[in-house]
Amino acid sequence: MAQKLVNEEKRSMYEKVVRIHLERGPVDHDYSFGFMAELLEDVLSLYDNCPKVEYINAPVNICGDVRSRYGDILDVFRTCGWPFEQKYVFLGNLFDGGKFSLETLVLLFCCKLCWPENFVIMRGYFENEIVKTERSFIGELRVKYPDGTQWQTLNVHFKTLLSRLPCVTILNRKIVCLNGMVTSNIKNEKNVVSIKNGNTWESHFTRLEVVYGEIDVAVQITPNKIEEETKVLRDLLKSIDMSMVINSNNVIKQGYQFSLANQLLTLTTGTNMAKTIKNRGVVMMMDRQNKVHFKNIYGLEGQENPEQKRVTLRC
Repeated sequence: MAQKLVNEEKRSMYEKVVRIHLERGPVDHDYSFGFMAELLEDVLSLYDNCPKVEYINAPVNICGDVRSRYGDILDVFRTCGWPFEQKYVFLGNLFDGGKFSLETLVLLFCCKLCWPENFVIMRGYFENEIVKTERSFIGELRVKYPDGTQWQTLNVHFKTLLSRLPCVTILNRKIVCLNGMVTSNIKNEKNVVSIKNGNTWESHFTRLEVVYGEIDVAVQITPNKIEEETKVLRDLLKSIDMSMVINSNNVIKQGYQFSLANQLLTLTTGTNMAKTIKNRGVVMMMDRQNKVHFKNIYGLEGQENPEQKRVTLRC
């Protein structure tokens, strides 16, 4: 189903918002309730009745977890290409309730409204937890919008929006991109998607469940377990005529890691997200010839001019 695009006047407004965020760097922004309500209404309209699976082709930049690292997202755009020039896929875990959660959301969804065909934003573990539980989006809402009616209204809109985000993106008809993992052993119908099968995708679909496992949990790895998981993934990929999976459900110290006989690539884009290690941030960049390289992200530390500490957006 075609997405409901914003009109030119609104697109111009949201482009201005994106430009302000990119120019000012990692600073706090004050968003009026009216602005936030209008933004969420427009994004909800864009995602109305959208499928759970997106299909894209290279060239594209793939981003793993960012978890409210707003300065890292700004560095991604400065290092890997501006959002109005490059195609991007964000694999979920966009915000974890930390500082700059609202700035992260506003920037990414304004980009989606302005360039909907070139910007894919997916649901990750954190977003799924908010959708399936009674948790509020972020405590920041209560602080910035103390009026009970206002923050509760925004919270409902946020939860609805996160429930509409796609769960899977298929790259070049051959690569499954998501936050967690997929399985043919379906137990939860709410997380089931229908994926078009590889090069025969015009007429063949497979129903799979998207599994959002616990993130950053240390798991005992044995040779037998690796061998077993490698075989399971190989059989699954063969059944849907795909070549590999790209996910982002764990923090990787070096920013990316191939595993399970190179059938699985795990990406981390936000920097220093783990409690015990200082991880590197990486973006996977695939060009028109499907050649891949990994770009390091260092983040912006937010040593801004005191006169630019806060920015008010009431458009």
